[in-house]
This record gives sequence, structure tokens and C-alpha cells, in this order.
Amino acid sequence: MFGAKLLQRHALECLRLQADCMELAGVARSSNVQSHFVSMARFWGTLAASGPSSNTRPKLSKAEMQTA
Repeated sequence: MFGAKLLQRHALECLRLQADCMELAGVARSSNVQSHFVSMARFWGTLAASGPSSNTRPKLSKAEMQTA
């Protein structure tokens, strides 16, 4: 029972972060910033679906690596 609640809590937190990133992408003025937030939203959505123990890591482009 505790494990199921933990998984649900993890998924909800990831979905909240996904929604936050999409909102930020919508108000960003720079296309680079928009792209970054959309990418992060995808990451959080994937993590929500796959669970906390998954080994999902964001795949950053070379340009994103230079600014990170």
C-alpha cells in the first residue's frame, strides 16, 4: 500500500512540474527558452509515466549542454 502511494505521489509531482514547464514555455519570449521548457516538460512527463526508479535522463543537444 505504501509503495502505491509513493508511486502516485511521484507521478503527481512529475505531472505538476510538467505543467509548470509548459506554462513557462508559453510565456517565454525567447524561442531557445521556449524550446528548453518544452523539452523539460517532455522529460517530466516521461518520468511520471515510467516511475521513480527508471533510468530516464534528458537527452540534451550540444547547444543545451553549453548553456547548462
